[in-house]
Amino acid sequence: MKISKKPFQIFMATTALVLALQVPVTYAASLSDLKNEKSEVEEQKNHLSDEIQEKSAEINTIKSKQEVLLNQITQITDKITNTNNNINQVTQEISVTTQEIETLKADIVALQAKIDQRNELLAERARALQANGSVSFLDVLLGANSFVDFIDRYSAVNTLMDADRQIMKEQKQDQDKLEEQKLTLEKTKKELETKKAELDSLKASLNSQKKEKDNLIVQLEAQQKQIASEKKVLEEQYEEAVEISDEINAKIASEQKRLLEIARQQEAARKAAAANNSKNNGGGTSAPAVSAGNWTKPANGRFTSPYGARIHPISGQYKFHYGIDIANSTGTPVVSAADGVVSYAGSLSTFGNVVMVTHSIDGQIFTSVYAHLNSIHVSVGTQVSKGQQIAGMGNTGGSTGTHLHFEIHVGTWVKQSVGSVNPLNYISL
Repeated sequence: MKISKKPFQIFMATTALVLALQVPVTYAASLSDLKNEKSEVEEQKNHLSDEIQEKSAEINTIKSKQEVLLNQITQITDKITNTNNNINQVTQEISVTTQEIETLKADIVALQAKIDQRNELLAERARALQANGSVSFLDVLLGANSFVDFIDRYSAVNTLMDADRQIMKEQKQDQDKLEEQKLTLEKTKKELETKKAELDSLKASLNSQKKEKDNLIVQLEAQQKQIASEKKVLEEQYEEAVEISDEINAKIASEQKRLLEIARQQEAARKAAAANNSKNNGGGTSAPAVSAGNWTKPANGRFTSPYGARIHPISGQYKFHYGIDIANSTGTPVVSAADGVVSYAGSLSTFGNVVMVTHSIDGQIFTSVYAHLNSIHVSVGTQVSKGQQIAGMGNTGGSTGTHLHFEIHVGTWVKQSVGSVNPLNYISL
């Protein structure tokens, strides 16, 4: 009796498929956790980046204040220079005035000596007159023996009288000059005291200006040191976050390799089992019909935006659109565009709710992305078939209306721009 091998082959293929299904669950949870951790690190990096920008703005503000301080320091330095110049000038004036005082003192001493000598002469004359008695001018003239003697006597008397008058005149002038020089001396001494007081005031002002300058410099250095320290801490934290992010990316890449292997095992098991059963769309009558070939349309609806450069509907800026948009009502079934394994399911930045499916098709790895979902019907590690419902269409994240944003990437998904291809090269609308 000939035994049919078909049931055994089906059993082996089914066993291989079950094993393939069991493997991803452990790693999928890890990948989801890693991506959540990555999202947290990215948020931390963004937060640190914002803080660094704020610190940079604060630094610019402080730099403006520092410029004011530097201007003040420059102004004070100029004042110090002017004060030093004034001190030098007053010091020179004091030196000149001191020399003038010494000269006046010497002149006064010399003049006083002349006056004293003249006083002594006058005193001698007075004592002579007192000893010999008073002789009048007329007695001297009348005592002449002849006319010639008269003339001689007259000349002698006039000479003596002129000498006396000159002595008295010079004595009066010297005494007046002496009093004037004494007054000048006192005035000069007062000027000297005033200049010395001015010098003391300038020196006090100079010390105050130097102290103010030193305080400003200390303040400036303290600000610079504080800013540099705070910025360094932020930059170190940011570098640590970058290192952590790189480490998480490496772990994610490792987990994705595991998932890719799972996808390859799935494809091998599917081909071995020759699974041609009907596909479960799980989404009701509005799910799209499953196309022949490796790929099928992910959802029914209106084609609203193509792949390529466009004006972004929210920012209004000219940006590249890395997928296509299909619009329909909320909850419209979204199906997997090809057989694969779910590599991400959850919220992701402006994508809102998103599902990513990794596919192995004829040895080539692809990742399809379904964004702005209202609901998610699968979890990370779930194996899905082409046309199987994985989500419901929605309006989450950076969206302006209910629609599906659909992307296809060659290789694993790293970011939108990496490995991005036009989905219309693979599916038909």
